Amino acid sequence: MDDKFLRDRIRDDEVDVPESLLPENISKKLDAVADNTKKQGVKMLSRNIRSFALAAAAVIVVAAGASMVSRLSPKNTSGSNEDMYEYEKMLETTTEETTGVTAGMEMTIYDELYEKLIGRNYIDDGYYIRNDSDITGSAETGAGHYDSAVNENVRNDITTDTASGSDSKDFSKNNDQEEGVSEGNIFITDGKYLYVMKKPDDVYVGTRSVSICAVDGGALDESSRIQLDKLAGYEYVDYNTMYVDGNVLVITGYAYSRYAYEPGCISFGMFYDISDKEAPKYINMVTQSGYYVSSRITDGVLYLISHYTPDYSCSEGEYESYIPMYNGMLAGEHNIYCPEYVNDRSYTVIGSVVLKNPMSYKDTEAVVLSSDNMYVSENAIYFLSYQPYMWYGYEIINDVENDELQTDGVQSEGITGYETEKSRSRLMKFSTENGNIEYAGETEVCGSADSQFSFSEYNGYIRIVTTTYDYTYYEPSCGLYIFDSDLKLVGSIEDIANGETVKSSRFLGNMAYFVTFRNTDPLFVVDMSDPADPVIVDELKLPGFSEYLHPYGEGKMLGLGYEADESNGRVSNVKMSMFDISDPYDISEENRLQLEAYYSGALYEHRAILVDAQRNLIGFSTEENIIEADETGANIVGKLAQIYRLYRYDDNDGFVELIECVLDVYSYDYPRAVYIGDYLYIFDGVESIYTYELNDYSLIGVTEF
Repeated sequence: MDDKFLRDRIRDDEVDVPESLLPENISKKLDAVADNTKKQGVKMLSRNIRSFALAAAAVIVVAAGASMVSRLSPKNTSGSNEDMYEYEKMLETTTEETTGVTAGMEMTIYDELYEKLIGRNYIDDGYYIRNDSDITGSAETGAGHYDSAVNENVRNDITTDTASGSDSKDFSKNNDQEEGVSEGNIFITDGKYLYVMKKPDDVYVGTRSVSICAVDGGALDESSRIQLDKLAGYEYVDYNTMYVDGNVLVITGYAYSRYAYEPGCISFGMFYDISDKEAPKYINMVTQSGYYVSSRITDGVLYLISHYTPDYSCSEGEYESYIPMYNGMLAGEHNIYCPEYVNDRSYTVIGSVVLKNPMSYKDTEAVVLSSDNMYVSENAIYFLSYQPYMWYGYEIINDVENDELQTDGVQSEGITGYETEKSRSRLMKFSTENGNIEYAGETEVCGSADSQFSFSEYNGYIRIVTTTYDYTYYEPSCGLYIFDSDLKLVGSIEDIANGETVKSSRFLGNMAYFVTFRNTDPLFVVDMSDPADPVIVDELKLPGFSEYLHPYGEGKMLGLGYEADESNGRVSNVKMSMFDISDPYDISEENRLQLEAYYSGALYEHRAILVDAQRNLIGFSTEENIIEADETGANIVGKLAQIYRLYRYDDNDGFVELIECVLDVYSYDYPRAVYIGDYLYIFDGVESIYTYELNDYSLIGVTEF
């Protein structure tokens, strides 16, 4: 493909060129690329600039086809997603055309990525040491092959205001980590309707659906049902979670043909207009390479995050086998970021979609990074990637001057056995203002994070609690690190609780609370009022440990976890603790309750926990063996059961059980509960909703789907 071909194609087809791709604006774009490159110290070859210009022209050529896909409307309004079949078929056709156009272009960064990820720089028994080519891509504003102006105002009739149709009744909110950052769930309420994702565990497809149920007191009426079917071209599909944002229903998941980790796996975001609850209308679906990792909605923008592993057997030039794709199109060269040092051959793939216009991606970014943990604030996404230790005996590529060996960013004069090193992780930040995904910096931090609750952004600082291992003795310790908005280390506390690991964390303003464990449960309190000088102000040692911490009104902290033997650390039953944190310099455990249950999956899935201090309600499911008579009534048998339990807390009486609901089925997604007014609705995670009266905690009825 040459410049003349593109000019002739544009003239002959009379393509409506977006304003952003006019010659004068492309010139401005190229200047911006050069400026951004200088700022980040990235060495971009002149041919890369030419490739960008050609890529922009190619977008014009395929714009007609892309917009045609965007204008697809459902064949029916019954709530079924049958229209997705036609979408996928058109997507396959568009992909073939797009790949053909793209493959004929000069793809400098694509080719260099092949060398980096699949070619000579990979060590079969070790890890990447250094990126000795200049392929660090700039995180450009824009979406590579996607120009947000193409589909502007396509669906300006969709509103994303809060709780459309909700009345004055109070209702439970989703258990999100951060205010203003929504996390998906399989059971949601807006105060008037219940949204239920039915997910049987014995099948992947065919019976999964989303039901929208009108609520009238304790009565439920299914207004509509969206059938979630198999996607064309994929053998399996898993629908993970959903969101309700005003009149938009978002469903996320992934699809694959054989293995979830193979290159052919895709993640998707599916959008429905639910202005009419009795007739949801399919809007669109976006897809991106890799299996589903997570998603968030903030300020009306969906952020979809997936993990993509290339096909290591592919040949050079087979870009579709090792470059992530969005809606069947290769990620733009300037929307791929490769750190100077990498430790994996995979990508973290990010895409943003504005819910008022979900016809295409707003922005995209593919990062050469295998993320172990992530955290999302209102204005940024943070990834933490473990940096593996270079063990003695593994081959090392020597590409550093003066024969210095490079090990994951830390130079040493040589390796003579096990280095006295601490485990490290790379912390990477991407800003997300207005849906634009822009690289914002990276650094290293000692250790690794326990969960997303190990992170917190507050007053321009990012705070992280980690567990660090010393590779000489493999002895763990804990630390707290504070970085500014540019990821410059401001303050830290290291070597906390030697020999123990972090089990749970929670940040409240300038205070950090985290639990470590070996045989007992120390609850540490850190004052971070001076970010440059964080101080441990108290430490409370108790048997067992808390896997999850949650603020419970003024001056209290709820802990959910397990009991343990103080002599050997052996874990036993599930426990609940209520901590008095009114004086951070003198915290105490007010009450504790040990349950008969030996396990609760809700402790590892916080969205399955109901905590509402204002209504004084604490709810979650447990797993335990129960004894009951068999069908004949003659024999007593034991069986594994999931039991949903609801509690209130009293300063004098401690935890008081209100409801014990033994569920008839087992769900690997864990049961969930919401309340609307004076009624509690417990979803078993599979097929039934149990309705309880909150005034007397009586069971009203069971609704099956």
